[in-house]
Amino acid sequence: MKIDLWSKVALWVIAVMLALNFAHHVFIARPAQAIGNAEQVGRYQITSWAATTGVVHHNGYYILDTVTGKVVDKQMEVHTRGE
Repeated sequence: MKIDLWSKVALWVIAVMLALNFAHHVFIARPAQAIGNAEQVGRYQITSWAATTGVVHHNGYYILDTVTGKVVDKQMEVHTRGE
């Protein structure tokens, strides 16, 4: 009777391990694939800057597409120190 119980437990353990092995191969992470045309991809240069003159502080950034030479985004801020 105990041998029958041990056999059933061993078979269930083997079945669960085989199921987990199958699930691992089905749901394995694969490298991402790039989709799109290579001509549409830009190369970008990001530049930030800051300067202080007395109580006035200037800072900002701009992003350039180095393939087309166009400014993609830019921002400039001016802050003054409260006295």
